[in-house]
Amino acid sequence: MSTGYTFEVDFEPIGKRVEVVAEASLLDAAQEAGINLTAACGGIGNCGQCRVTLLEGEVSPPTEDEEYILSEVELHSGQRLACSTYIQSRVKVYVPKSSLITTPRLQVEGESGELTLDPVIYVYDIDVPPPTLHDPRSDLERIADRLAQVHPQPDIAAEPAVVRQMSALARQYGWQMTAFVREAEIIGLAPVGTRPVGLAVDLGTTKIAAYLVDLSSGEELALSGGLNPQIGYGEDVISRLTYAHRHPAGEQTLTTLIRQKLDELLDELTQQAGVSRTQVADVCIVGNTAMTHLLLELPVHQLAVAPYVAATGAAVDVKARELGLTIAPGAYVHVLPCIGGFVGADHVAMILASGLDRTEHVVLGIDIGTNSEIALAKPGQAFLASASCASGPAFEGAHISDGMRAAAGAIEAVELTETGLNLKTVGNVPAIGLCGSGIVDAVAELRRWGVIDARGRFDRENGRVRQGRHGSELLLIPANQSGGSRDVVISQKDVNEIQLAKGAIRAGLEALLQATDTPLEAVEEVIIAGAFGSFLNVKSAVDIGLFPPFPKARYRQVGNAAGVGAKSALLSGAVRMRAQQIAANTNYIELTTFPKFNRLFALSMLFPADPVPAATQELKVRRQRK
Repeated sequence: MSTGYTFEVDFEPIGKRVEVVAEASLLDAAQEAGINLTAACGGIGNCGQCRVTLLEGEVSPPTEDEEYILSEVELHSGQRLACSTYIQSRVKVYVPKSSLITTPRLQVEGESGELTLDPVIYVYDIDVPPPTLHDPRSDLERIADRLAQVHPQPDIAAEPAVVRQMSALARQYGWQMTAFVREAEIIGLAPVGTRPVGLAVDLGTTKIAAYLVDLSSGEELALSGGLNPQIGYGEDVISRLTYAHRHPAGEQTLTTLIRQKLDELLDELTQQAGVSRTQVADVCIVGNTAMTHLLLELPVHQLAVAPYVAATGAAVDVKARELGLTIAPGAYVHVLPCIGGFVGADHVAMILASGLDRTEHVVLGIDIGTNSEIALAKPGQAFLASASCASGPAFEGAHISDGMRAAAGAIEAVELTETGLNLKTVGNVPAIGLCGSGIVDAVAELRRWGVIDARGRFDRENGRVRQGRHGSELLLIPANQSGGSRDVVISQKDVNEIQLAKGAIRAGLEALLQATDTPLEAVEEVIIAGAFGSFLNVKSAVDIGLFPPFPKARYRQVGNAAGVGAKSALLSGAVRMRAQQIAANTNYIELTTFPKFNRLFALSMLFPADPVPAATQELKVRRQRK
């Protein structure tokens, strides 16, 4: 409870200081100071990632969560969890690099065919007669009349934001100009010959991918990406929705963060491409339902509670300036439609890019992330079937003892041999933790070698297994060889976390197949999308039972399919119509109401009883070139 006092918090070695009210948490103080501490659990004290060391000052005593996560030695040395430590005086804390949100390896590229051009923005070079005493028509009227001679739609208009700039620009350009027109609305003016560009964005829970595209040719001019800054308020969707609900200004905070990040990416992209912001005439954004709702400042509380409904599932067109994007003054942002409460516009974009709605054989499309979506398509069937799996952030390294994102020092591949371990890290630097692909590899190797059984339990008699603070574990890298200050291990708890994550996806796949009466042998292709899916070792995924044993399937890793779908919709009105048809013609299967789903989930958490056939089978895998 606050006493009304304020205290200064000094974050070292960053050198940032901030003044906060007494009894605020160190995590609150860090967020106030703009320091991005990792807080996968959203600050409720159970992920253990926001570790700091108290150097000076008085704070609240350790909580039960801290006493469980931190060892006695760590606590004695001053280590604390920032989210569970409350300020009672002026304090100084040390923030290790491992507690800061790091820049991960980003997968912004995706496999795509030829993009279809069906422009939403019309571009006209016009020569307008200037006003005279004999022709005193308004500036808007004379420009609209000139456009009416070449534009297919009548009654061309412009809103005040465009008109405010029109008079000065028309005279600056000598009444010779390029007009950008959307339907019957002038959205911007530019010097003659100016090419319009567009921005496509895949707004992910963890990562954002953004593309700047020439709207006339479809050429990609620049691409970039980064972490979603909302991560500091929770690694997964539910954590962020919980934060938004518990804090009076929570929704506004998350909305502001994402809008500012998009504006930063836009600035970076326009500088890369050497174009002005006023040339950006259209924007298309995709993301899961929670991410797009927060972007648009739509209510999100109802998304977090049963029956998990969206405020709107329709496609949305909104002025770009309302989202804080300074581009052509009348430009719009188009957000693709969603299918269900947790099956959003990014899933529709993945279907578009992968062509699932036009398939000539039985295909499963899987976008693996903190929330994984699955779509099943059959030839000749008007409706697709889709489901959403709450797989959680384990594949992003969260809730794993030494888990991390795919940044430098993350173990991304593991091979267990007779004599030891072969490890590969991102950037080929000393290991400091495990990213998703490394975790899957490690668990697969443990199962292949019998170090864990089908239930995921460590064989304590195995010479590779040791006893850690919280049970059995396998040492991957000792502290004196790691890039950090402690051993890198995979523990019993980590194996259990992977079982939960892979069980959710496997159960979702099984339920979707059962609901559509699709036998395993009927599936001819499995498309794996998303950043994690791009680097996943498919063989290891099959060996741990993440995917069912499809006897005839070919696996295809396509990268950021949602980003490709966003670009397609940016360039084509016909693709936007197709997206609406996909949303309308997809049967959403709610897994929580699927008969005996809990039993299916429990069985899906088990590892294959005999790992040898899966480990040695020939898999047909086509991986996207990186």
